[in-house]
Amino acid sequence: MSPEEISIIKSRIEAKHQGDNKQLEVIFSPDKRLLVEAPAGYGKTHTMVSRIAYLIAIGQIPVPKRLLALTFSVNAAYKIKKDVSKNIPELLDGFDKQINIKDKTYISNYHGFCRSVLKKYGHILHPALSKLDTLQSVDDSRSDNIMRTFKNISINDADVLSNYNSAVREIKGTYLRENINRYNSVVIAEILQKEAIPFNAIITLTIKLFQEYPSILSFYQNYYTTILVDEFQDTNLLSYWLLNYLISEKSNVLFLGDSLQRIYGFIGAVPNLLSRAQSYFKLKLISLDKNYRFASNENMLQLDKIIRQNAVTPFQNPSALSSKVEFNIYEDQVKEALEVVIKSQEIQRQYPTSKVAILAKQRGPNIEHIIKTFDHNKISFFYGLFTDDDPEYLQFNRKCLYEFIEFLKINTKVTKKLGRKHIDKIREIYVDKDSPVIKALLELLEIFWSRLFMDYSFLSNEDKINLIKDTFEHNGIKQYMEFLDTRIIISTVHAAKGLEWDYVILPDMEKDSFPNWFGLCSKCKCGADCNFVINNEIEKSFLEELSVYYVAVTRAKKQVYFSASNTQLTKNGTYEKNYSCFMRLPGIEFV
Repeated sequence: MSPEEISIIKSRIEAKHQGDNKQLEVIFSPDKRLLVEAPAGYGKTHTMVSRIAYLIAIGQIPVPKRLLALTFSVNAAYKIKKDVSKNIPELLDGFDKQINIKDKTYISNYHGFCRSVLKKYGHILHPALSKLDTLQSVDDSRSDNIMRTFKNISINDADVLSNYNSAVREIKGTYLRENINRYNSVVIAEILQKEAIPFNAIITLTIKLFQEYPSILSFYQNYYTTILVDEFQDTNLLSYWLLNYLISEKSNVLFLGDSLQRIYGFIGAVPNLLSRAQSYFKLKLISLDKNYRFASNENMLQLDKIIRQNAVTPFQNPSALSSKVEFNIYEDQVKEALEVVIKSQEIQRQYPTSKVAILAKQRGPNIEHIIKTFDHNKISFFYGLFTDDDPEYLQFNRKCLYEFIEFLKINTKVTKKLGRKHIDKIREIYVDKDSPVIKALLELLEIFWSRLFMDYSFLSNEDKINLIKDTFEHNGIKQYMEFLDTRIIISTVHAAKGLEWDYVILPDMEKDSFPNWFGLCSKCKCGADCNFVINNEIEKSFLEELSVYYVAVTRAKKQVYFSASNTQLTKNGTYEKNYSCFMRLPGIEFV
């Protein structure tokens, strides 16, 4: 483009970002390697899309080169794809009419990208990889499951697979590096020939190709001149290892993330990854500083700042921040449950079109009593109390994946008819199951197939296949809670990550509940007083639990409400509680 055309596009971008200097600094930065600290509600997606448009305009992605955009979450990847497809043509309207955004960008999650590599070159490693879409996914988390699935596999080989899976989750970098060849060898010799593939192997086999065939690696390094990673804090070691291969000395790099939203540590997200990457890849750090979500709500704006400040200076308030929050403490769980129900109904009456999420740290007697109170009062709600490590939730996603792949073996065209057949098959499998989790997941499956043809009709058939497989492989059906018609959603915080509702209620804000016993309270020496004092021994646990708290609070687009009770229900009766240390963060005032 000419300087005059670039100037016009810059003016459009500046108008779109309305004087947000930090966003504009990211978009127009001459630095080729950037790390953007982007909290929830700070305009990250708009900034990312405008940066891509600007790079295209100034010729940083010359034909036939591309920008590679990656993320951990399949849902996030396709939201980016949708935003890019819609908004970049608007910014570049009238210029370079020959530009096809699909020709300039490739947007996927890590596994989706690796699939594209294996479809092209995987046959070098094993002929089965040429038909990757129809290979069944293997749960390699337990040796006994592997041996039941593959009758002739030895216990030693089954252990190789399960131990490697555990090492990914437990972030054992040395073990992963030292055992990747052995892991890949078992996959190739024992699993691929049975027309199956483990989830982690999609990445490890891609790494094997890059290690053993430098020409293939060189092609991808030169083809993708710019590497963009969103939600960078959720990256696990295998994905980070993959990035280290893809990023060459010539690569432009843009990582976006928020260290305070890292809540996937239990499935392998690397701690302190943003600071590690900043040093290793020599990235310039820019922190977005305007919260647009709470711009008109000073108390929520201050609460956001208080939580973020405590990630840097735990239980200190050097900036003298102050937030008045609605926090009610009741004599017992029975009373709290009733008041939570009453509060949800008050919100519904005052704001009839609004949606309310009641978020719990985990399942247990307390949140179950709230559910019983909703049921007793015949108030409808959606049951979203499942997590990524919930066996029932995991099995449902795996069955969905298995049956979809079986359908692909008959017909590779993704149609509404295929979607209906898939839903009917899963309902048939669970015809005798009426647990709240299964009922909820069947409802989400219906929504998933409906939204596929509504929101992603622009995708090619191959992209639709990848989206469906990635969703089930990543246990991502929970992300479709955002499309529920139900006005009240009861969910775990982990299931709610990436989603938003108008109003959020956080009950059970008590010691041993939020934060819970396993996450922090068992490590704290303060006992029943809950007079929290940070020390080196518990700082890591505190920050991990604070991240979950921050994610919970920032699921609200308008307002969050807190409650607690002086006695908590347990399997053995009740016992007295003290309210959560998170409600004692300096600067929080109760109203």
